[in-house]
Amino acid sequence: MRDRIVGGRVVPDRRKAYRMEPIHAIAEPFLKELYPRVARRPSTDDEIQPWRTCYDEIWRDHSDEIVADIHAFADVHPVDEQRSDGAIKHWASGCGEQFGNHHTDMLGDRFYYCIAVHVSLLTYVKHMRELRARMHCEHGWHRVIERFHDACSGQPGFGFISASEKWGGLNLVYRCDPAAQEHCREAERVAIERASHICEKCGLAGGLRRSAWRKTLCDRHWLERSKEGSLPDEGV
Repeated sequence: MRDRIVGGRVVPDRRKAYRMEPIHAIAEPFLKELYPRVARRPSTDDEIQPWRTCYDEIWRDHSDEIVADIHAFADVHPVDEQRSDGAIKHWASGCGEQFGNHHTDMLGDRFYYCIAVHVSLLTYVKHMRELRARMHCEHGWHRVIERFHDACSGQPGFGFISASEKWGGLNLVYRCDPAAQEHCREAERVAIERASHICEKCGLAGGLRRSAWRKTLCDRHWLERSKEGSLPDEGV
């Protein structure tokens, strides 16, 4: 039986934790489907495959920039319905400005950079949809939870179990090895603090509202909820 972290305490848990491998590795299915020529690897040591080589070099030299573009897209499009294939492709096509115009150099670095962002974004969105199945709160907090997951992914033994609303605040459940506890608990603290100022319903600025129930909401959703009348306590 592995342990999980709940409110800073380590307790036993049998649930399967969700983990995400490095994007470069798990983006291969999308690369093979959408860019088969680039995805193809040499079949022998003597065969030359310049497209694959260029793609791998882009990842080797610019992985931080690619990941930054992925997270920037997710910040601008925090709601899952906004993350359509068309929006992803449009975003990817506008990336890599440091390389110049790929329309004038189809084998240039920007061409491969845009491909890397495109397939990686498709991969990231697919896995975040799996992660969101474990989020038992409204979508205003979803991006906060994704950021927590991103901050902890790659830490020894990290696995995400669930996220929920409790007493109007964000509650995170996860696992990690002892060596990663300090890092993950700091990421948890940041996420909880961030959620305390964000409307759970829409993601805009909000605060904790107390009446017959507790909920972190913006002014508009607070008024809408108040008009519904006194409701049972939530998370109590």
